[in-house]
Amino acid sequence: MNKLKVINTTQFYMQLFTASLLLYFTLTSDRPKMAIIPILLLISWTLGYIQRRITRRRVNKLKK
Repeated sequence: MNKLKVINTTQFYMQLFTASLLLYFTLTSDRPKMAIIPILLLISWTLGYIQRRITRRRVNKLKK
C-alpha cells in the first residue's frame, strides 16, 4: 500500500472519529442545535475523501 494512501486513509478516519465524537457530545449537551457544526464537518471531510479517491484513480489511469 502506498504511504500517501495510508496517510490519507488514516487522516480521514481520525477526522471521522473526531467529528463523530463532537456530534455525540453536542447532541447530549444542553445545546443540540449546535449539532449542525459536526454534521457539516462530516459532510465536508467525506466529500474531500471522495475527491481524493477520484483524483487518485484518474492519476493511476494516466500512469498506465
